Amino acid sequence: MGCPEFALPALRALHAAPDFRIVAVYSMPDRPKGRGHQTGMTPVKRVALDLGLPVANPASFRRDPEAVAALRALAPHFLVVVAYGLILPRDVLEAASMAPVNLHASLLPRYRGPSPIHFALLNGDSVTGNTIMRMNERMDEGDILAAEEIPIHPEDTLASLHDRLAERGAPLLLQTLRDLAAGRVIPRPQDHSQATYTTKITPELARLDWRKPAPVLVNLVRAMTPCPGAWAEYGGERLKIGRVALGGPVDASPGTIVRTDAESGVQVACGEGTSLRLLVLQRPGRSPLPVADFLRGFTFREPRFA
Repeated sequence: MGCPEFALPALRALHAAPDFRIVAVYSMPDRPKGRGHQTGMTPVKRVALDLGLPVANPASFRRDPEAVAALRALAPHFLVVVAYGLILPRDVLEAASMAPVNLHASLLPRYRGPSPIHFALLNGDSVTGNTIMRMNERMDEGDILAAEEIPIHPEDTLASLHDRLAERGAPLLLQTLRDLAAGRVIPRPQDHSQATYTTKITPELARLDWRKPAPVLVNLVRAMTPCPGAWAEYGGERLKIGRVALGGPVDASPGTIVRTDAESGVQVACGEGTSLRLLVLQRPGRSPLPVADFLRGFTFREPRFA
């Protein structure tokens, strides 16, 4: 059960493993996507169909008792959930004779909720990881079955950290399922007093607030690259910021453009006397460009960002 790219390594690994058989793949219903609003399937559904696996797309289990009955008729040993996005009621969770398990991209109980990778980068963490938990009816509160720490590198963005967590999560998931089947796992309750929660990522959350110190904004850009993309308003235009670096100390109000340079970038004053160098920028409807190319076709006439 899954939807986005993050779930694909787990799906492919389960399909390739000789000791597992996928009896069905569940994903969200097809939905309009993009500017043309053409109906598109999730990455998990697309790959499952390519692998010749049966796919089901219930919009809800709570409102569709036939979907629940069809799932229970499959008599699965495990429900394997990876970024599915659909609430699973008790009668669905109990369909698995061994366990309903979830691969979650954080070290629970830290970063429960929908955006654990974003928030690990936003907060400047040096370590994150994957957790395999036994699911219950509450969000990300199930007992921990296995976990693996994964370092966050200074150059990591959402894209690179997402891919590394997805690839490392697949073998951890398979080994945990094997250990569960063999009775080698002792579930460990989470310490709920240590829980932190993430929220959905919105465009407003991705906006650069120049009043904040530059290191905080570096983390914001890393966390929002490539999706949804960090941005700032300049001259009534929304500029996406694709890559940044710390600048030196400055004596200017936050948002002031201190310097524009094709080599060192567009230097902008930030909070607490810090500054940020913008190295990759993108205008609406255009492609992202290194700052040297961007400045050939764009002039910063206003003295500051909004």
